[in-house]
Amino acid sequence: MVQTILFLLLLNTSACWGYGFRGCAQNYPETSMMWCFNRDIANLSDVIRMIPDNITTINLSKNKINVIPPGSFSQVLGLKNLDLSQNQLVSLKGGEFRGLDVLNCLNLTSNNISSIHSNAFEGLIRLQILLLPYNKLATISPGIFNYLPMIQKVDLSLNMLKSFSCEDSGCSSTLMHLDLFANNIQRVNVSCFPALEYIRLSNNSKLELQTDVFASNPRLKSLLLQRVKAEVLVRLSAETKRNLYWVAFSLFVEKSPLTVCDVLKGMDHLTGVEIDLKRSTLPTHNSSLLDCGAPPVVIIMDANFGNVANLSLGKGNTSRLYLINCGLQQISHITFDGYQGLKTLQLNQNKIIIQQDTFKHLTNLTFLSFDRSKMRDIDPKWFVPLKKLTRLSLMKNDLTELTPNVFSALTKLEQLYLQFNLLKYITRKPFSKLQKLIKLNLSLNIIDFIEEGSFQDLTNLRYLDLSGNRIKRLTPRILLGLRNLRTFVLYNNRLHFRSYESPFTQLSSLQYLELNYQGPGGRGIGDIGPHFFEGPQQLISVSIGNSIRINFHPDAFVPLQNLTRLYIAGVLMKTTNLTAVFSPLKRLQKLTLYRADLDALPTNLLPPDNTLEILKVQSNHLHTVDKTMLDGLPRLRSLEITDNPLTCTCDNAWFKNWAIHNTDTQVSYLYDLQCDNDRRSPYLWQFDDKACSYEVASFTLFIICSVMNVLFVCLCLAWHTQGPTMRYLLLILKAKLRGRRGAAGPKFQYDAFISYSSKDEAWVMRQLVPNLERPATDARGLRLCLHHRDFRPGAAVLENIEAAIYSSRHTICVVTRHFLCSEWCAMEFQLASLRLLCDGSDVLLLVFLEEIPEHCLSPYTRLRKIVRKKTYMLWPEEPQEQDAFWVRLIDVLKDSKEEEKEARGGEDELLRLIGLLVQLLQPEQKHKLSPYKPNRCHHFVCKHRESSYN
Repeated sequence: MVQTILFLLLLNTSACWGYGFRGCAQNYPETSMMWCFNRDIANLSDVIRMIPDNITTINLSKNKINVIPPGSFSQVLGLKNLDLSQNQLVSLKGGEFRGLDVLNCLNLTSNNISSIHSNAFEGLIRLQILLLPYNKLATISPGIFNYLPMIQKVDLSLNMLKSFSCEDSGCSSTLMHLDLFANNIQRVNVSCFPALEYIRLSNNSKLELQTDVFASNPRLKSLLLQRVKAEVLVRLSAETKRNLYWVAFSLFVEKSPLTVCDVLKGMDHLTGVEIDLKRSTLPTHNSSLLDCGAPPVVIIMDANFGNVANLSLGKGNTSRLYLINCGLQQISHITFDGYQGLKTLQLNQNKIIIQQDTFKHLTNLTFLSFDRSKMRDIDPKWFVPLKKLTRLSLMKNDLTELTPNVFSALTKLEQLYLQFNLLKYITRKPFSKLQKLIKLNLSLNIIDFIEEGSFQDLTNLRYLDLSGNRIKRLTPRILLGLRNLRTFVLYNNRLHFRSYESPFTQLSSLQYLELNYQGPGGRGIGDIGPHFFEGPQQLISVSIGNSIRINFHPDAFVPLQNLTRLYIAGVLMKTTNLTAVFSPLKRLQKLTLYRADLDALPTNLLPPDNTLEILKVQSNHLHTVDKTMLDGLPRLRSLEITDNPLTCTCDNAWFKNWAIHNTDTQVSYLYDLQCDNDRRSPYLWQFDDKACSYEVASFTLFIICSVMNVLFVCLCLAWHTQGPTMRYLLLILKAKLRGRRGAAGPKFQYDAFISYSSKDEAWVMRQLVPNLERPATDARGLRLCLHHRDFRPGAAVLENIEAAIYSSRHTICVVTRHFLCSEWCAMEFQLASLRLLCDGSDVLLLVFLEEIPEHCLSPYTRLRKIVRKKTYMLWPEEPQEQDAFWVRLIDVLKDSKEEEKEARGGEDELLRLIGLLVQLLQPEQKHKLSPYKPNRCHHFVCKHRESSYN
């Protein structure tokens, strides 16, 4: 029975499907990627052996892996990208990456690797990118590149290398990008890399290069030598310089005999130059920095130009100019003489004073940046010449307000960045005439008020970021004009809404809405009423939560018929009717309920025809997972339930098996799910659910024992109330077991057993016995059983009575008032009645010696029923009728046929009992031999019951 129950339980779980991985989660919907980062993984083998073989990317960064067993990844033969950064690896001894024949990128950044065996990368025949920065490599093993026939990029920056020679490390005809930044390198030999195009040797202060060091690298285009002596670059061969397209170097102008032009001499094909001036100060008598031809891209950083308004950067065809942290304090149009073709100008990290005509010659400028420049004011006249400007960045300044029409001259502006300033309010339409603006970022200011109509000219705006401010109120009139807005970020404000408000009715094209973290210093987001989301019918993603107070009306999401992603976090939703709130979201694909104070999820979390694929309910108070709820999510592919106090009990046994063995729904970080109540099994997957089968058996045993206890109590009550009847039944059963009932055929010793009261013995002996045993006619006499004559001496009275009844074809009860008062007569009567139920023999014959009214028989229930349903004989008072009485009685006794047969087993007896029960329910009505007319009831009282058996 227990096995059957367990089989049914297992069969019932087949409606759900699931799977999980140790320390990892498979990306969805792009399922070829596996995320295993920041999961405290130490044993790599336990993780990798559970990863399917169709994975192409694994991110194992930010873990505690200190060793990679050889062949660990051999089962993931299709792996192309492997990230092992920020672990604790100390060495690679060889064989770690065996089997990864198609691996393309290997990231070993930020480990403690100090040694790499020469055959560590054996088998990586298709590896193109090898990243090894932030390690402790002091040397490179000989021939390491011989095992990488397709390598293109190697990053060895921020190690402890003192030299690098391809003769030791091995040759490569495919290596194009080599990064040796910030080592202690003094000598370099890259002659074995003929395809080399990029090499960074910056921040190796003791580096010395031979003139022909790059003679074998004709394809070298980019050479970065910042924080290296400029003379190293100058001494390079003319052929090497002529081939360079991009160069970076450092030059302390005040102390070096060289100028920038001296260093760039011979580099006729440059497209870009990065110059680190090491806080150089230009002499006031000669402020020209570049008096030679400049390349298209010029990046100058870390200078100290000071108050040089007429700084001249020379002549050239420069289109992109970056003056980063150059100490500029004042600039004018003279500064950019000769740069009429400039398209990008970045003046970041300068405390500059800008003249009104500074940009008058930069009419082709498309990108202008003043990030981190301590600007307090913006003069609208700056932008008048910039008719082609499409991108303006003013991040991380000290702007406190935007004047009216401040950007109105920038009619082609598409992107405006104003984050990290001190703006307190938006008033007087500062964004007027910016009809082509697509992206506006006002985040991380201190804005607490926005005037109505401030955005009305931004009819083409697609992205608006107001996060990190102090905005308390948003109305449709404030958002007027934003009819094409797609993304609206309101993260971390002080917004508060009432249940009747509809703030987004103007945003008919809105698709992404971010409302997290409302209420620091305020009242919380308040009530999300039934009309809150009216207007943005195309909304597909909503993030809301982390608020002091937030209430969802049951109809809050009714307008969002197209919503596919919903993120709710940091909200008390224990009392929220989730079924009603989520019922309209039939197209929802991803639902996150993070820290929502949920004790349980409703059975019908989403409507029956939902399309949910990802469900995240991490960091709640869930103890069990409802199977019915998951059955109601037929398209579910990913379930994350981490950081919940799951109980390792039989209530979750099905979930454990479902999560481990099935293959359609992934349980993210399954093997990190901890038990809240079982110290023997710290993790859910370790929970021994065999005990649950014992629990089912125990429950079944409990039911059986309970039923037996009830039956036992009923039996005791029956014994107490119907003791004699029970005793008679036991005697009958005992007789059956002893085989008292004979074999088939004639088996009766007597024709009739006579049951009578001793006070009626005179009639029995004078009338009954002589007329039945010795009839006057020639008929054969009957054999009668009389207790005083035929009972076996020494046997118990009940045994004698039982033997007499079962040895006689009939039992004749001589019914008188004395008979009714006799306990022994009652016992004989009941035993004879029970024989009908036991073997189907109707043996009773009632002979009344006196008239007893029927209603006077009410205390004698069984006798009264027989009198109502069966015929009986009444002793006639007239002598002439007595002869006929005896004739009829003898005929009745002789006409009865011996139909009783020996019991044939439990099934035959059961069928016979059923038949007899039907007979009792539908008794055959017989013609009475003598009509019984009720007479006046002479009440009688048995002064004492007969208790002696004579």
